[in-house]
Order: sequence, then structure tokens, then C-alpha cells
Amino acid sequence: MNPQPPQKQRFIDFLQARGLVDEKGAQQLHSLTYQKQESAAAIASRTGMVAEQALTDALAAYTGWPLVRFEELSALEQDISKTAEYLRIKTSWLESQRIVTWTSEKDIHCCTCDMPSRSTKELFQSKSSELSKELIWSIARPTDIENILSAVKAHGNKNLNSNGDLAHLRELAEEGPIVELVNSLLSQAVTRRASDIHIEPGEYYFAARVRVDGVMRELQKFSDEKFDATICRIKILAQLDISERRLPQDGRLTARIHGEVFDVRVSILPGTNGESVVMRLLRQDRPNYDLGDLGMLPDHSIKFQKWIETPNGIILVTGPTGSGKTTTLYTALDLGNDGLKKIITIEDPVEYKLVGITQLQVNSEIGYTFASALRSILRHDPDVILIGEIRDQETAAIAVQSALTGHLVFSTLHTNSAAGAITRLSDMGVERFLLASSLRGIMAQRLVRRICPHCSQPHDDIDIAQKTLLEDTLNEWNSQKINQQNPLSLHPRKPIGCESCLHTGYLGRIAVYELFDIDDTIRQEILAKTSETEIIQKLRKKGIRSMNQDGLLKVCSGITTMHEVMSIG
Repeated sequence: MNPQPPQKQRFIDFLQARGLVDEKGAQQLHSLTYQKQESAAAIASRTGMVAEQALTDALAAYTGWPLVRFEELSALEQDISKTAEYLRIKTSWLESQRIVTWTSEKDIHCCTCDMPSRSTKELFQSKSSELSKELIWSIARPTDIENILSAVKAHGNKNLNSNGDLAHLRELAEEGPIVELVNSLLSQAVTRRASDIHIEPGEYYFAARVRVDGVMRELQKFSDEKFDATICRIKILAQLDISERRLPQDGRLTARIHGEVFDVRVSILPGTNGESVVMRLLRQDRPNYDLGDLGMLPDHSIKFQKWIETPNGIILVTGPTGSGKTTTLYTALDLGNDGLKKIITIEDPVEYKLVGITQLQVNSEIGYTFASALRSILRHDPDVILIGEIRDQETAAIAVQSALTGHLVFSTLHTNSAAGAITRLSDMGVERFLLASSLRGIMAQRLVRRICPHCSQPHDDIDIAQKTLLEDTLNEWNSQKINQQNPLSLHPRKPIGCESCLHTGYLGRIAVYELFDIDDTIRQEILAKTSETEIIQKLRKKGIRSMNQDGLLKVCSGITTMHEVMSIG
């Protein structure tokens, strides 16, 4: 083992004593190491405060470890490429620590361009003890460490594609333990009502997490020995390239789980610790919802139903990814599909199959975009068109033109508010007079968790400030003439937790909405180029409630909680 001379000086002071940094530079290094939580050597190297060779010599002198030249490391490339697997250490972790390692008959060698942390030293010390080998540290230039790591990585990728490793990996992926692991993940996810499964690699293990009602929850942790075979199994099922580990891949598979058939969308993304996988679970048999199931209160349902029955124009639903926009639009198509209309959708991707509706999926790789698909389907004489998302000026222009020529167009936009859709389309280059003529209604939505009906209890001790806010919202609702046949009262409930809701207190999700008609008043505001903020102010004066206010009404009814409503902003 290397001799370890006592180090009474800190490394920054050592650099200053050698004249490599002045007092100001030393103070700056002290500050940066504290702010960035990095070593002084790493910061001095990255910022160029100390010349590379001088820094390397200083590290060697400070630690007492020998210097290693690139030629020596290069001659050991094959040994280095095998040692990480031999020691069961991830190459990606070695890269992050800027360490190369190799073994000889009696020793484990670790070469670095930095000051290894205590935990890193302890890890290699434990490996050396397990193998009854001496641990020897050495120093090399940062450039040399990076170059040899790159060469080893390239060598590893080449071997992966050229030797029997792939065949062995495929064999492992087809064996019982790995097949059972992947099947168990899918089964547990469905049991927990998860929308997604996330497989995330760590340094010494990999974790499976699921998203339930929009919240991530850990499912299980596994030994990293099973990681490569697990990823390979998923790739095989999704018909992806098992030899490709450097580029993202997307695929899909069909699985029967607990008697139900699921479409599983698979996305694989290379990361520093290995490939990360997300599997989205979509039931092939989508439930038939009505507007009340989605969370619409009676006044919103009446208004939205009128939009569905209008003969032409654009209906927009806005909100971030995962806010339930697609479910709302599919429900609209179901309600409007009376067998007397030709309905065509353009989606990316098609999430659910709808009976009696023609569904198209875009493919940008071959130039089949929303805009090109939209131009084509207009020749098929549709009555109703669903555009999955308006992403660019060309799609927006064709959508507006379609609406003006007698088609009813449904689509989505990613905006924070309903009024923001007007600004977004204008920014895309759609003329304001065309927007005023074509828009029929705009709706924004978010999802909140629904209180579990099996275990929730009346919330009698609600905070006085919150109670006042709820009562004010309730009084405003009940004072409006349209709502007098559907009065609401204050019955808030609080989540408790039981087996049905996996002890979370919540079971499923429901939407909160803001929606308004494009009437003559709003058309004038569009033509006058009124700002988004001013339009929102005018909507409030007209009695159009915000998503927050809609959520508060659902708190009053005991459907959700104040915490959930406040989380939507």
C-alpha cells in the first residue's frame, strides 16, 4: 500500500506554498469548494487556475503517490476495461470520480487526477481486502485520465457488439428470475393503479418507482447485478436494439396483466449510471366517462356540451403535460360521436383506440407531421377533427382555416391559463381577426387527487382562514342564477388512509377547470390585442371562475383537499 505522509496543510495552502496560486486565488478556491461542493483539485483543473502539469505534480507531491504517464495507461487499456467488471464497479461511476483501475497478481491499482473522497478510498480498500490484494494509488494528468476512460468506453462498446456478450445477455434476459422480475414490476404497478413505471440505475443498485395519482413512489430496489439483464428483457419485449446503449430508444409492447390488456410505451434514456427506463401503462379498454366523471360541475358541463354540439370552430384545451387534456378530448369525441358525423384524429401517439373514429398517428421521421396529416384528412370530408397538439404556425394556420370552412376542430396547447391560448396562437403568427372568427371556446385544466371515499372523514376543525375562503367561494357559486338548481354546501373532508388507497388517503384524480366562451366581448378583446392579464381580469368581472376557485368548490364538496388545490398554483 502507498505510504501516506502526514498532511498538515490543506491542499489549497499547499498550492499557495508552492507558488501556484496567490492569496487571492487561494481565497477564491476556498469559496468555490464550499459553493460547488467539489474538491480544490477539480475546481483548479476545471477553471484553469493552475496549469495541468503543475497541478498534477502538486497532487503527486502532496499525496506521495507516484505519477503515471499516458503511455503506461494506454498499454493497460485491456486490463482497465476488464477490471471494472471484475471489481463489480460501474464504469460510469469511475468516470464521474475520474479514476481508472486495473489489477495485477498481488495489487489493485487506482489512478486518479483528483483527491479521492473518504468513501471512495474506503470502497477500494474493501475491494482489496475481499480479494486479498494490496491497494496502490497513483496520479495522472486530467487529460490522460479522460482519454483513457474514453478509450476504455469505446473498447467496451465495440466488444459488446462483436463478441458473445450480447448472446449471453439475451440468455440471462430469457431466464426465469429476470422474466419474473419484469412481470412482477408490471403486476405490482397495475395493482397500485400506476400510470408509469420508472427503472432508475444507481451506483450499486437500481430502483423501480411508480407514479400513482401523479405522485412518485418507490416500489423496490434490486442488486445492480440484475440491471443489464432486466434492461435487455424490456428491450426484447419492446422490440428494441439490445446492443445500443448510447442513444435513446422508444418502443412499445402489449401485455395482459390481471386479465386486462395494456399497451405499454417504453422509453429508454442513457444516463451516467446506465440506461433509465420509463414504461407508461395504457389500458386498451378505456372507460367511457361522462363530464361529471371528469370533474366538471354542472355549469361547466352545460357549457362544454354546447361546444361539442357546435357545427364549426376551434375548441382548445390547455394545460401542462399530464393534466388530463387527452382524456377530456376523448370524452368530447365519445359524446359527439352519434354515428352521423365523420370524425378523424391526428395524434402523437394514439393513446387509446376509439370505436367508429378514424385515428392517425404522426411520424416526423418520414415527414408525416400534424400539418401534413391535417392537409391530407381535409380531403376526406371530416365533420370533426381532433389535432393532438398545435405545435407550430403551419398547424395553427390549417386548423384555423379548417374551422372557418365548416369543421369542428378540437386541439390542445401548452399554456398556463385558458386566456394564454390566445396569446400563444397570436405569437405563432395567426392573425387576431382569424382567431376572433374561428375560436368557440377555451378551457384550461389541472389534475388533483381525489379523497378516498372509503376512509375519509369530515373535516370539522378546518382552519378559520381556509373556512372563510371556502364560504366566500361557495356563496359566489350559490348566488349565480345558473347554479341555483344545483346549490352546494360546505362539507369538507380529510384523508385518512386505508388498504383501498394504499394508505395515502387519496384514490384517483379529478380535474379542476377554467373555461369560457368566445363571445362578442372576448372577440373585441382579441381584436384589440388586449394582453393576457387584462383578459383574465375581464373574465373575473364576468363571473368566470379560475381553476383555483373551481378546486375550492370541490374542497367544499369533500372531493379533494386544500393542499391539493394549492398545489396547482
